[in-house]
Amino acid sequence: MKKKPILTATIAFLTMASLAACSLQSSQTQSTTGQIVKQSTTTPSIDWDSLPSKDVTLDDKGLTITEAGTYVLKGNTSAGVTVKTSGNVRLILAGTSISSSDGPAINVEEAGTVQLELQDGTENKISDSSTHSNEDLEGAIHSEADLIVTGQGNLTVEANYQDGIVSTDNLYIENGTLQVIAADDAIRGRDSVTINGGNISVNAQGDGIKSNNDEDTNKGNVTINGGDISVSAGDDGIKAESSLVINDGNISVPQSVEGLEGTNVTINGGAVDVYATDDGINAASDVTGADIFIKVTGGNIKVEVGQGDTDAFDSNGNLEISGGTIDITAQSAFDFDGSVSFTGGIVTVNGEKQTEIVQTGPGAPGGMGAGPGGMQGGMPPGGGQAPGNRG
Repeated sequence: MKKKPILTATIAFLTMASLAACSLQSSQTQSTTGQIVKQSTTTPSIDWDSLPSKDVTLDDKGLTITEAGTYVLKGNTSAGVTVKTSGNVRLILAGTSISSSDGPAINVEEAGTVQLELQDGTENKISDSSTHSNEDLEGAIHSEADLIVTGQGNLTVEANYQDGIVSTDNLYIENGTLQVIAADDAIRGRDSVTINGGNISVNAQGDGIKSNNDEDTNKGNVTINGGDISVSAGDDGIKAESSLVINDGNISVPQSVEGLEGTNVTINGGAVDVYATDDGINAASDVTGADIFIKVTGGNIKVEVGQGDTDAFDSNGNLEISGGTIDITAQSAFDFDGSVSFTGGIVTVNGEKQTEIVQTGPGAPGGMGAGPGGMQGGMPPGGGQAPGNRG
């Protein structure tokens, strides 16, 4: 497709002599095998108020930003907003409608860190077209830098090409009311996604929330520390290429193929309600030697799966439950290929309280795909570990 010429208004002004440096800390989670899984979960620390500030009324000439600073955006444009600078940029959406006819509506080609702030009490809309002249730019909001979404306003993202909000690095959602409707994935941070708060509603034809770096095992992580999150997905609800960790928040996945998925999945707290037509919570990886497990230490978890060859909890490695309340509706509640440990928590399957974790997937006696000599593994609370057999 031939790219249509777009006139843009370029705004430039002198930056301050020094900008606050980005400080990205890492938290660490102990895996069931003792390996440390590194996860970047701390939002970059930047003194945004130290940046020079400018008010901008958008028009159909669009906007190109070439200098670091704070830009307070009002008005409408159909020619998009582009960021291209080595410094940090804060975009304050203060009642805007931003679209583009051939690419991302907000396109961060280059920046240190970008903060997208939703001004309190404002309604903002971002949308792209169904075709992009550069097919590698997949998001309606597409950032080639760390991206932070914050503020007390409202943002609706309509992704007509593929994805909704994309960072090719780390994506952080601090707060705000977000509604994302996507032709493919809704919210994607390649290296990581961290959600600390906000009211997030997702409707995606592909995956709902995901981190997809499959080249570095220390990346590709999703961490949820809070927020009210609802995900309806045509594929996976919340997916991490590496580690998916839920520490808190209210998380609902009313529609998905697989609800929660990662190489390893850890739930420490929060309320999680998942419906999946395939597996509800799935731990799997194609990487040789990957640390595969599902671990529950707390939280209130409800999982329902559809009929057929489906499992509520499906770990291609270990399964460990030491706390929390788990309510399962499924023909097959548990499938695991490694060891199982059940030392605490309350587990109910189809209305019946469980005293042990029993293999009910393909490896179980009489289970789908079970071979001769199949065994079931499990331990009652307070019991240690017992081996489960590979199906």
